[in-house]
Amino acid sequence: MIFNTGIKVLSSLIILTCFSMKNKRFEGKSDSFFQKNSDTIPNKEWAELIKEERKYWDSTCTAETARAESDIKKNKLVYFHYFGMVDHYRSNVEMNELLKKYNIEVDSALTYCTVPGNLQNCYGHVMSKEIDRKFGSKFIDSLRHIAEIEYVNKNLDKIYDFEECDTISRYPRSKSYTAFFEDYKINFWKNVQYPEGFEYRKDKDLYSSISADFILNKNGSISDININLRFQNKNNYKYSSYFINETKNFIKKTKWVPATTLGITVNSRVPLTFFFK
Repeated sequence: MIFNTGIKVLSSLIILTCFSMKNKRFEGKSDSFFQKNSDTIPNKEWAELIKEERKYWDSTCTAETARAESDIKKNKLVYFHYFGMVDHYRSNVEMNELLKKYNIEVDSALTYCTVPGNLQNCYGHVMSKEIDRKFGSKFIDSLRHIAEIEYVNKNLDKIYDFEECDTISRYPRSKSYTAFFEDYKINFWKNVQYPEGFEYRKDKDLYSSISADFILNKNGSISDININLRFQNKNNYKYSSYFINETKNFIKKTKWVPATTLGITVNSRVPLTFFFK
């Protein structure tokens, strides 16, 4: 049937659109992959395709719901890891082992950005509600917390990304996590002088900056310092070695506070950015 073919075409467009939206910054409606392809299909036929697509997901959801209800009657429970445009967890292996203790099976599924949430992964949604009913609404969250702790304890030598860590300040002079992002910059420039002849940014110029990162080890020591300079005014590159040395000295002399994740002290990578005047 033409509608079956149409559904496949529309589904492909949906998936490609999701991918494009995630990986490309759109500046106008005409730049959309979805829009360009929809423009080649007559409006009436396009409306029929969308109608058939909706019927497909309605039918799929109904079938998945019935299958889930049947499996539940057989005392089968399944927990789903979701992938796509959702948050991902680092502790899925540990989570799987914990779920096994409760005779809960594990599966995975994709989420689509343009399909209504109430029509996709209906089997998993029914199972999730049953798990909550049987074990309590906080059961999965509590298991996930335990799984996260187990993951960290198994990976104590890992270098964690800044975003993986708890929201505590790494800079000793900051009283809060939020203040950290400004305090280190303020104190850096208090002790760093601009060389004579340095050409400052003009109103319409783009910003110049120092980008640095380093590993903050569990014991508070520093290693693997990386520094990159970007000057919009090319004449300022002659001061590169001076600013690199000043940045290294600032990093080495600061008594940084080691990061934690779930309260466990870990190695972490710390990124810093300083903007020139």
